[in-house]
Amino acid sequence: KKVMLKKILKAIVGYLSKLTVEQEDVVGVDITPNCIRIAQLESSKKNWTLTKLSYKYIEGSSSYSIVENPELYVNKLTQLITSSKIKTKSAAVSIPVSSAIIKVVLLPLMTDEELKVAVASDSLWENAVQLADNLEEYSIFWQVLKREPSENQMHILFVASKLDDIDYYLNIVRQAGLNPVVVDVRCFATRNALTLRSDLTKTDSTVAIVEFGAFENYILILHEDSPFISDIYLSEKDRNSILDNDVSEESLKAISGRFAMQVLQMISSYQTKYKVNPIESVLISSTMPVIDRILLHLNEAMPSISVEVFNPLMSVTVPENLSEKSNAELNNSIFSSALGLATRKLDVFGYYEYVTGTNNINLLPNRENIKTQEKFKFLSRWGVVIFVIVTISLGAWSFLINKDEVKRIDRLLIQYNSLIFDKNEKQIILDNLINKKKVLSGTLKATENMTSNQEFMYSVLEGINNSIPNQYLKLSKIDFENTLEVTIYGLTTSDNNILSFIDNLSNVQSIDKASLVTMSVEIILEQSAKSFTISCTLIEQNTINSKEKANGN
Repeated sequence: KKVMLKKILKAIVGYLSKLTVEQEDVVGVDITPNCIRIAQLESSKKNWTLTKLSYKYIEGSSSYSIVENPELYVNKLTQLITSSKIKTKSAAVSIPVSSAIIKVVLLPLMTDEELKVAVASDSLWENAVQLADNLEEYSIFWQVLKREPSENQMHILFVASKLDDIDYYLNIVRQAGLNPVVVDVRCFATRNALTLRSDLTKTDSTVAIVEFGAFENYILILHEDSPFISDIYLSEKDRNSILDNDVSEESLKAISGRFAMQVLQMISSYQTKYKVNPIESVLISSTMPVIDRILLHLNEAMPSISVEVFNPLMSVTVPENLSEKSNAELNNSIFSSALGLATRKLDVFGYYEYVTGTNNINLLPNRENIKTQEKFKFLSRWGVVIFVIVTISLGAWSFLINKDEVKRIDRLLIQYNSLIFDKNEKQIILDNLINKKKVLSGTLKATENMTSNQEFMYSVLEGINNSIPNQYLKLSKIDFENTLEVTIYGLTTSDNNILSFIDNLSNVQSIDKASLVTMSVEIILEQSAKSFTISCTLIEQNTINSKEKANGN
């Protein structure tokens, strides 16, 4: 019955989780040094419709503009929200790859409960991931990618970013009037845009996405949703050249060649290390308005690999009022990150709890508090519906319980009648035993004055047990050397526990003296513990044997 009740409650929570996710509106906000882009989507049965799309370029920007002039970005974003008539306040925000630490960490196999305890202690990340600063200066997201019981190991996706770096973007979004509910790394936001292209995600083949631009350059390779990310180097001179509309074809070809060489090296290394099938195609995403010239040179430099500009809107329904804006850019991959962010949801009831991989990363600081607030809002709106669902569920449960209870009582009545008959038979046997007991009682009186050390040894054990100071001291073995000496072996977490234990033993009535024999440090489950041995001298007792000896028998 408990299993059935758990299933009913799980179904209710699952329904609420799905309901909140489906009804939640989120606007994707992609802030780069030279442009702000926003997007909003609706989905129905895996079909996506674009509902909002807008962007504003920022003239004369540099890689440091967001930090040096945040007011400019606040004003631009406010203008976008107003002109696009954005009604939702919830926003999914991207941060650059350069601001994030992304690693797949190999750890010993643990259950979810053990892993949560290890993470809560902070020592797990301090040992497994080398961070430049203190752990509390980072916002951290982690998720189990896969477990390998045969190898006794597990793969954990670890993503972190410094709180100061995240705050630059969150402050801009909040000052523009939005409420951030998701913070994602830009490369994973672009990866989430793959959701809009069913033709690219219908197989489990390896996916490679390359970002090419003046501000960020990297390659993201995904196999079974396990990510490999590596920066691609472009010199400052090359970055400035690709932004120059008058750059020569010769220069672009040289830049593309250097870029392609690094891409090929990383793909080759990845294929060799992970033993995957050859990567034959690469999706290129770029914030550059024109990518055609670069694309031509990249295909020439990588003849064995097909390079395609990633168009996230290819399978998305675009309404007529947004068609002109979406087609105004010659490079549709420019919207990849914003659209990927627009697919995100703030899961307040755990709908995505068991979704693994890179599509639910959230580096929002204090995200649990945000979830609590959103959960309260949802329950306020849907309280009546929830009450009805719970009432019906409990009513069904009560009906099942009552029906089973009647059957159970019928079975008990049958058992009762059978037990009455057995009781009468056993009463006769009991009466016979009482008579025999009276006959033996006289014999037993003769041994009343005889003594045994059984009661004494029980009092010793009881005294030892009562002397244990707390739950952090455990006994592993007790040896009775003879009738006058006991040796105790155990483990504890501190010296004070041992001293308290010895003091308590000394006060036991049946123990004459307790003293520490040995103490050492042991490592158990990667934790240090104190191993100890204590010797106890017992008070002398008159046993049956000693009495007989004294009487000369």
